[in-house]
Amino acid sequence: MEEKKEPSFEERLHRLEEIVSKIEGEVLPLEQTMALYEEGQSLIKSLSEELDAAESKVKAMLETPLEAK
Repeated sequence: MEEKKEPSFEERLHRLEEIVSKIEGEVLPLEQTMALYEEGQSLIKSLSEELDAAESKVKAMLETPLEAK
């Protein structure tokens, strides 16, 4: 059985942009709009978590003094 690979940050961001465009630009049935909204909320959460983790790593690197060579 093939293992399902999680989409990259960029792929998830692109999907979120598609969702926003679709909700803003089309008249959709309420059920479809709600499903897209929920998917978007899930994407926002995972993207935010990844950005927070990256920010923490950068802060840690900036706080660590460089060793002289």
